[in-house]
Amino acid sequence: MRRASRLLSRSILATVAVALAVVAIVSQVSSTTRDAADNTLSTALRKPSHLQISRPTISMRRQRPSRHLFVPKVNSKHYGTTTLNAVTMCGRDRQNARLASILPPSASGTTETPETPSRPKVMISNKLDWLGHYTQIVPDSFAFGGTQYQPKSGTVSGLLILRLLEQKGQQFIDEEISRALSASIESNPMTVSIKPRERLVSERRNVYCTVAAKLANEVSGKVSLEVDPRLSHDANSIVEEVRALAKILDKHDVDVKSKILFKIPGTWEGILAAKMLTLQEEFSCQVTHVYSMAQATAAADAKVAVIQPYVGRINDWHRCNNADTSSHADKGGDNHGVVLAKKIYNFIHKYELPTKVMAASIRNVKDAISLAGIDYMVLSPLLIKSLASEPGSFEPPVLTPDRASSAQFSPQEIRGSELGECAETLLEASIKASSEAIEKVEEVLANTAIGNL
Repeated sequence: MRRASRLLSRSILATVAVALAVVAIVSQVSSTTRDAADNTLSTALRKPSHLQISRPTISMRRQRPSRHLFVPKVNSKHYGTTTLNAVTMCGRDRQNARLASILPPSASGTTETPETPSRPKVMISNKLDWLGHYTQIVPDSFAFGGTQYQPKSGTVSGLLILRLLEQKGQQFIDEEISRALSASIESNPMTVSIKPRERLVSERRNVYCTVAAKLANEVSGKVSLEVDPRLSHDANSIVEEVRALAKILDKHDVDVKSKILFKIPGTWEGILAAKMLTLQEEFSCQVTHVYSMAQATAAADAKVAVIQPYVGRINDWHRCNNADTSSHADKGGDNHGVVLAKKIYNFIHKYELPTKVMAASIRNVKDAISLAGIDYMVLSPLLIKSLASEPGSFEPPVLTPDRASSAQFSPQEIRGSELGECAETLLEASIKASSEAIEKVEEVLANTAIGNL
């Protein structure tokens, strides 16, 4: 019994020894396998020798630039930030050129690079150049007294004909009026025998159209042609007058619908006639003598080509009538005429109407600069010379379509029908003055015609 117990103990000890030996062997094998695996992974992750990047040795010595590399010298104190930016852009251009040689071309066959907004490449040496960049200037006369200025648009009216007679005298009579009289007789041989009034009307139309045709050949823009202001309260007569003028202009080989603006007074009948001519016969009409928002909105609703407010006359009326000059002035201290012209421009561009604004009766440089950005501006030769004598500016204009989009208008301003005392007074006075000018022109034609008979 005792012997069997000893044999069992020895057997157990032997089994335990064998087990321990097996564990030791397994542990050794596992360690060897793990080391081999680590060595294999390390070898796999190591880059091949031909892909190894060695850090270059940086010399502390100052390297001389290559003679083939252009390195501009920039004196920041003298040139300032502008030159530094220009040098930086040169570096960007070179970088874009290198990228263009690497990157694949776009679908259009060229590499697209972002465009940088730049200032317009316009030579601006005085305020006239600056103003002309944003607004089309329309001179109210041909003579500029030596000023180097080439107008893009023009206007023909009774006042202009009288100025030409004053400036050129007999030369204008011989060159323009005599030619117009001959054309009037050729177009209607019975002109001499008809009533004097009808003959004068025919001759005056031919004089206006002769001057307008000459001016249309000299300017790139349009020419405003005054319609007889004595017809201001008769819509049908205005339509007939425009048709007669267009017929004469056709004989002068003028493209009436693209080159001529028919200038019609801003009475209710005049606006109605302009609407009919615009929508039914496709003539371009300019509603003039505008002194109120009621006139402007009605003309814009008629889709006329141009609305013409008179800045100086409006301000003169308020000054002479002791009106409160601060009630309508904006924060910049603009007078009543400038405020109305700005308001009309903002209304037109806010609602994207197919109408332009032509500011007239500009009396000084301040008002002209305040209205920079308006579509058209009528200026006298004296004011044009004043603008040309003052240094230019790169400031943006006050009037822009973007700024107009945020303008606010009351329902009365948009749909009002009351002209107001200022507009009623000035409209009547303007029609009277224009009528007197045209009667003086006809008087000169009558005297010239009698001398030629």
